Amino acid sequence: MKQTKILFLTYIVASVFAVFSGCVSVSKNADITPQEVYDHIAYLASDSLKGRYPGSEGSRLAAGYIHRQFLDYGLSPLFDNGYQHFKVVTGCSLGKSNYLLINNDSLIIDKDYRPLAFSANAEKMGQVVFAGYGFEIETDSLKWNDYALADVTGKWVLVLREDPEPENMNSEFIPFATDRAKATLAKDKGAIGILLVNGVQASKMDVPLDLTFDQNLSDAGIPVISLTRQAANRIFQGSITIEELEKTILEKQKSVILQSQTTITSNTEVIQNLADAKNLVFMIQAKGNPKTEDAVVVGAHYDHLGMGGKGVSSRMPDTIAAHNGADDNASGVSGIIELAGYYQKQAKKMKKDMIFVAFDAEEMGVLGSKYFVENLPVAKSNIKAMFNYDMIGRMKADSIGISIGGTGTAKEFDSLLHATKPVFATQFSPDGYGPSDHAPFYSAGIPVLFYSTGAHEDYHTPLDDIDKIRPDKEADLLNYSTNIISQVVTTADTLTFQSTGSPQGQQRRSRLKVTLGIIPDMAGIQKNGLGVDGVRKGAPADRGGILKGDKITAINGEPVTNIYDYMFRMSKLKPGTTAVVEVERQNQKVVLLIQL
Repeated sequence: MKQTKILFLTYIVASVFAVFSGCVSVSKNADITPQEVYDHIAYLASDSLKGRYPGSEGSRLAAGYIHRQFLDYGLSPLFDNGYQHFKVVTGCSLGKSNYLLINNDSLIIDKDYRPLAFSANAEKMGQVVFAGYGFEIETDSLKWNDYALADVTGKWVLVLREDPEPENMNSEFIPFATDRAKATLAKDKGAIGILLVNGVQASKMDVPLDLTFDQNLSDAGIPVISLTRQAANRIFQGSITIEELEKTILEKQKSVILQSQTTITSNTEVIQNLADAKNLVFMIQAKGNPKTEDAVVVGAHYDHLGMGGKGVSSRMPDTIAAHNGADDNASGVSGIIELAGYYQKQAKKMKKDMIFVAFDAEEMGVLGSKYFVENLPVAKSNIKAMFNYDMIGRMKADSIGISIGGTGTAKEFDSLLHATKPVFATQFSPDGYGPSDHAPFYSAGIPVLFYSTGAHEDYHTPLDDIDKIRPDKEADLLNYSTNIISQVVTTADTLTFQSTGSPQGQQRRSRLKVTLGIIPDMAGIQKNGLGVDGVRKGAPADRGGILKGDKITAINGEPVTNIYDYMFRMSKLKPGTTAVVEVERQNQKVVLLIQL
């Protein structure tokens, strides 16, 4: 009880001090202590930082704090005085040239209609075809084709959003019912643009959809516009309403097609908002082998979800509040700061340099770590291992204490990990891939270990706060991890990289019946195709010849321009069949046959 009161008082003082000065002083101790672990988290997860969203003032304050801690411990800054800058898209806004006419009548933007964030910027004019829910589905148990009798070539297509079974969480319609999937299909059918309208079943409210950035940089290839029912009804000029069309479809459980003579003229302009993101990169030079060029990386991401809302992967998207991310991932950043202090005092024993990195924009698709791996401060061949800490502050007392991923990525890891017995239950996973910053390193052929105490009910909500952090257990985890790190950095011997296969159950968790087994470019950084960030050993892509660095441009002759096209194409494939996959490799087109 006494220790809890002291820790809570420290948090109050740190938070108040942060509000007034933006600066917190934490006592420096070479040992890893629960108090210091707590103090770092107390500042980084304070309300004043407002969730550390990339490009925000809270992110700037967090970066400044981390920068000071590394400097105070005597680490050497790399790149631009410890900062590695890169650009991220943090949102989008509507340009000034948007307009939409139904015949010659202007609609009011934000009242009657709104382009969606993934709309292409284009000026289009054409007639309108109503095509039900905008489906073309043919599976063993579900057949529904809204385009069978509809020719939408050179026309706008108007479709209902969602699907006929909104209450069924296991509906077979779900993979085909996203706005992105419907836009992709409309483009495939030759439509010049798609108009999305909520039926009454989807939403009693009749307002345009929000302009919500989904953290993917690619657009749909055609204009995508949200219409209100009232605006959509003007297309039919009083002959029928969206409400009546929806009712007919639901009653008959089959498609309704309606050709309109109305002309839609529109220009869409959606502007992506760029922000400056930054990794914090510092080094401890190995004094036990001053001429070494080898190094290991110790990293954790410091960004989080800001104030939440839609489009930032909050699990409470309707709640606008600081997502402080105490566990995700102020705990990990606190951990690498403590490790930096510990290893600065061990430099004389070290035979390899240590590079400490606080990554930005992990929540946007591991953008900071991807940028770092593509722009390393040393040759890639000299990076001998990467140790990643993500969500390490909430060790559970009644189950697995910690999980360590990547244990199969180096031949030597098994013996190193078992050389020291942990004081808590530990679960090992051999796979080097995963939804955190170690994945780009593994894709680059670098052995990785990923420490975590696991997900919890407060994950990606405003409830992930410091009151549930267990600093004593985090300190135990960090001290345990030094046993493994020290065995790597105090010898000139190098680890032997091993490729690991896909973990069992990976495919079962997917809604897709088949997968290629690639690590896709989720953020859409590459244009006009889907970048392949990695290929799982033994997966169909690996067997068929897809390589890391390829860009998938088509599947069975249908274009793939982004992750959404890819998922839509894959949803049509069946196990046991062969897919023709076109990739771009070093500016050359390569056609591959992939057995699924």
